[in-house]
Amino acid sequence: MELHVHRSARLAGTVAIPPNKSHSFRALIMAALGKGVSRILSPAVSNDWMRGIEAFEMFGAQIHPKAEGVWEVTGTGGVLHTPEDIVDCGNSGIILRFFAALAACCPGYTVLSGDHSIRHLRLCQPLIDALGQLGAWAVSTKGDGHAPLVVRGPLKGGQAQIDGLDSQPVSALLIAAAMADGPSEIHVLRPGEKPWVGLTLEWLKRCGVEFSNDNYELFRVRGHHRWGAFETIIPLDWSAALYPVVAALVCPDSVVKIPGMDFADTQGDKGVVNILRDMGAQIEIAGNVVTASTSALRGREIDCNDFIDQLPLLAVVGALAEGETRLVNAEVCRHKECDRITATAQALQAMGADVAERPDGLVIRHSRLRGAVIDSQADHRMVMTFAVAALAAEGRTLIKDSECVRKTFPHFVEEMRKIGAEVGTE
Repeated sequence: MELHVHRSARLAGTVAIPPNKSHSFRALIMAALGKGVSRILSPAVSNDWMRGIEAFEMFGAQIHPKAEGVWEVTGTGGVLHTPEDIVDCGNSGIILRFFAALAACCPGYTVLSGDHSIRHLRLCQPLIDALGQLGAWAVSTKGDGHAPLVVRGPLKGGQAQIDGLDSQPVSALLIAAAMADGPSEIHVLRPGEKPWVGLTLEWLKRCGVEFSNDNYELFRVRGHHRWGAFETIIPLDWSAALYPVVAALVCPDSVVKIPGMDFADTQGDKGVVNILRDMGAQIEIAGNVVTASTSALRGREIDCNDFIDQLPLLAVVGALAEGETRLVNAEVCRHKECDRITATAQALQAMGADVAERPDGLVIRHSRLRGAVIDSQADHRMVMTFAVAALAAEGRTLIKDSECVRKTFPHFVEEMRKIGAEVGTE
């Protein structure tokens, strides 16, 4: 599917934001590991969600939709079955890393693989090594640290060291350590993306897991935890909310409202709001309603590590802001659905932006954007980012392979049309 976007004169109205994917997956995992029947209300249902359900059913859980927006999960009580088939992770890094760690809690061999991105970009060697240090066995079949992976338990506990530049392996190991036969001590080198590890810790705490956290560099997890069922409602997604927020900032005479946002939630991407305010953005928070208006923006240096998924969008902001914007501490962006640093630089250059690539980020100077043909590289965040950029660019922009936007914001096109964006599909 191709997305066609034209420059927009004015955006106005209210945008409905989908539920958060990261909370949804952690709720699913903790419910499937628990004992009894849990209820998850309003999760982010996507291809990744459905693959996660299929994977957990292979491990012994039972998961069914009930009333509208309600899913019931009959948990395993902490006793996982060894899957009888390969766990297909699709394009989901969270499924690959989290289920590889959970496979270490099974007595037999589990095989995990996925698409080209999973097999070539999503590095698993730090997790493989850490699982081995805690008594399990794991290997990359190609010997390059990427899927396909083969994992065998049991996870006994003990001491492990893991690189924390990417938060997913750390989060995966923490959840698995809660299920291990004994206590674990996990030393994290280069701890990064701390809000996302914090999100995992919040879910462990909800379920009564005993752990300690020393500045995200040292975790102690008691192990052999079992927990009961629960009911939870999934909060809305701050990541998704930022796209219409930025669209309102960069389009003339615009005012866009986003209701239902919880500023007290642990999602790291909410921090972008204050970054944008520091750049001159007119963003108001009244209760749970965010209101964004057309603003004159100024460039600045931004440490992206706490909201790593927003590097592409912040790069677009930098191109439309006065002066220079430097995005730093974002090397892990090279190991997402695509190499987002290179992909963002190439897409902005195609639109006429003055942008330079650095090993850990980008340097962007104020530019006049023009329409272009953009390769999304099947990355949902590239689609939404460059749809926003196109609203402020001269002429028409065509974004290829845009159907992947359904991964986190299924109704992105419809919601943007509601507020006046000239966005269409062919």
